[in-house]
Amino acid sequence: MLGDLRSALAGGERQLRIKQGFDPTHANLHLGHAISLRKLRKLSQWGHEIVLIVGDWTTQIGDPTDKEVSRPMKSRDEVMANAKTYLDQFHLIVPRENARVVLQDEWYGKFGLRDVIELSSRFTAQQMLAREEFRKRIEKKTPIPIKDLLYPLLQAYDSVAIKADVEFGGTDQLFNILAGRELQEMLGQPPQSVFIVPMLEGLDGDQMHKSKPATAIWLVDSASEIYGKVMSIDDKLMPHYYEWATELPIEEVRATLDALARKELHPREAKRKLARTITAELHSAEEAEEAEREFDRVHKEGAAPNTVRTMQLPLDPSTTLVSELLTSTGLATSKSTALRLIDQGGVRINEAPVKTNGPISTVAPTASRADGLLVQVGKRNFVRVSFG
Repeated sequence: MLGDLRSALAGGERQLRIKQGFDPTHANLHLGHAISLRKLRKLSQWGHEIVLIVGDWTTQIGDPTDKEVSRPMKSRDEVMANAKTYLDQFHLIVPRENARVVLQDEWYGKFGLRDVIELSSRFTAQQMLAREEFRKRIEKKTPIPIKDLLYPLLQAYDSVAIKADVEFGGTDQLFNILAGRELQEMLGQPPQSVFIVPMLEGLDGDQMHKSKPATAIWLVDSASEIYGKVMSIDDKLMPHYYEWATELPIEEVRATLDALARKELHPREAKRKLARTITAELHSAEEAEEAEREFDRVHKEGAAPNTVRTMQLPLDPSTTLVSELLTSTGLATSKSTALRLIDQGGVRINEAPVKTNGPISTVAPTASRADGLLVQVGKRNFVRVSFG
């Protein structure tokens, strides 16, 4: 398959139609998606046609990949609201020239029951149940809804509908992409080549997923957010990030990683370079430099960042406890987490440490101040709160 793609690219005899699909399960795309989108950008610059498919139908089913339980179905309104944000985010990386964005509704909106039966007849239940995710569910006696078995078939038919020459996807999509290749052959089309890219780890060290928003680096994050998030990744992730999350020449990547391995380059300096590079590629070199200065100002000097999220809450500072303030602002996910943060000395209000879970006005006498309170959790999380 890779040999076929290499030959087609080297021959340059015709424009290839290259597709990748994205399910709008979340409003935004993340840095892991950028790995394949940058490859698609290069192929677009070489004159090939890029087709970005928004999975408005498959999202309603829910991709069973890597899931040991079935995903809940999403409403079409929810899916379409997310899909609208994808259109601009695709083009943050892939230029509009030689590219088009299509919704699955172009073909599935015309599907009837007969079409579903015909598509389903092309594959067997044994083929679908051979997937690792389904095998695990069978072993654990976890239900497998029929809709989950349909997901690979719908993604496969996308390739038939647009007559794809190549399909891009992450390593988690290999089964679905190969199903598309097989279905094309069944229906008399040349089978698509397959281009698989690795998954990128999130801030927790596990795979970056739209379903785990707190651990993702989003394409729409501000420069300071991207810089700060990259600086927070584990040092052991740096080689993978350098190789796949940047556009640095491979020679420079190897030289940097060699210097890091020989301890000629301190891990912190290697990570600062990585954060600058990724931030500059998603924003600009100037914004990356400013993000680094702000990061130093916040983390070395203990100052608040230049831009802080603001919220107005319908709370009474004289009766609302600090723990409720933290959960209301999203700085803590639960009351128990908020109490733990307070006990550990990780909470500040107007730069003063919070030592007890008392009413806001008691802990912070300036709670009624016109410009509100600056609430801080840890080193990087700030919110400016006003009441009313």
